[in-house]
Amino acid sequence: MLIRFSHVSYAYSQSAFSLGDVDFGISKGETLALLGPNGAGKTTLLRLLCGRLLPQRGTVEIAQELQLGNGLLNLEKCGILLENPGIYPRLSIEEYLRFFAKFYKVPDLDLQMRKLASALGLFSLSQKMGTLSQGMRQKVQILRALLPRPELLFLDEPVANLDPESRNQVWNLLADWKKENGGTLLISSHILSEMDRVATSFVILNCGKILAQKKMDELQTNELLVRVQNASGESFKGWEEKIRTRGISASEILTVEKARTPLEAFYHQILQQQSLQAAQEASHR
Repeated sequence: MLIRFSHVSYAYSQSAFSLGDVDFGISKGETLALLGPNGAGKTTLLRLLCGRLLPQRGTVEIAQELQLGNGLLNLEKCGILLENPGIYPRLSIEEYLRFFAKFYKVPDLDLQMRKLASALGLFSLSQKMGTLSQGMRQKVQILRALLPRPELLFLDEPVANLDPESRNQVWNLLADWKKENGGTLLISSHILSEMDRVATSFVILNCGKILAQKKMDELQTNELLVRVQNASGESFKGWEEKIRTRGISASEILTVEKARTPLEAFYHQILQQQSLQAAQEASHR
């Protein structure tokens, strides 16, 4: 286990816990989606991981390969994008990236910077940070996080301000990073359809509590999805009738795979169950 949250609690005030008894782990090479409504505790959890906050109860255990001498996370091995990063508006994109690169040992900095910029569609590194749109600023922050070739990457809503094409650029770039570096990725996101596609596991948080934690393959059902070749241009109703009455031949089958519950459907089901449970508990008080 690369990182282990062991019964971690943290409160910003004495009135309520922002995180309460959180217990889960992140394995090496995993892409873990951190899911939940606004205020669920996702950003607090990321701050605890980065060492910006310290647990008030429980422990955050970090594998020795990622530790500093004091047991905290070695941030030189991490790429981090949390909420509202500073942009230093008078700096150009290149000056901004070079400033942050000084905190890391980045071999072949110029080559790495231009390679990542090209992959994200950032073709003019001389632009001033203060002139960039929200989406372009987001791309620069993703580039900054990937620049030192981290082993571990924390991203908080990395594609929230991006158009569909730019989001694909980001996911493709992250897939290449994982393949090249064997990296571990923790993403907080509200875009469930994309998390369904890129994540290998997920944790659902609400009101500071973990409601569910699963591997994506645990969402598989006992149903099968069969894709067939409709070479004849037959209508759906015609195919439905053919399958029910005569069946289909092996030559018409393209793929057969297990069906699984969509992540979004599972997410809403879990939150609805929590809401119903809370209502029942309130009615018995």
